[in-house]
Amino acid sequence: MTPLSIVFLIAFIASLVLAVIAMLHGVEYTRPRRTRAPSPFFNLPSYSAFGFGFGIVGYLLTTRTSLPNWAIVLIAIAAGSLAVAGMVTLLATWALRDAVAASDEHEIQGQLATVTRDIQSGSPGEIRYESFGKQVSVAAMAISGVRVPAGSEVVIDRIENGVAMVEEWAVVEQRL
Repeated sequence: MTPLSIVFLIAFIASLVLAVIAMLHGVEYTRPRRTRAPSPFFNLPSYSAFGFGFGIVGYLLTTRTSLPNWAIVLIAIAAGSLAVAGMVTLLATWALRDAVAASDEHEIQGQLATVTRDIQSGSPGEIRYESFGKQVSVAAMAISGVRVPAGSEVVIDRIENGVAMVEEWAVVEQRL
């Protein structure tokens, strides 16, 4: 085995490890700053696709041909780039065509909030909570249907049609 073939083999194995990490932990939670959308090119699946194409083509060319090393490296880089382009295209056209964009509504379930305007039975009030360092106000209804006075602490259960469905913290605390 030549040193170059070992490099390609390591790239291939590393790509498989990155793919497993991406499958187990997801792409969304590996970003350092979650306030921006993930990049389609600079993420774990893309690195994995590049390493896979680079490693497999480079290893095969190193062990099966007599091409010069510089040509093998260039072809392997091109193969890795094509693998990334293929993966991004496949995801954009097939896997994500029916996907609904993730929203903050799913990330605030269980969020503690404060009632800023009384929630009456049958009519919405207003709550305020902090998300990513910003204060957010949203209309709210009590799940129990009872009046919740301003200043009370509540827990957000879900958001339906822009209205947060909340439950009093005291009730949630009793269940815990």
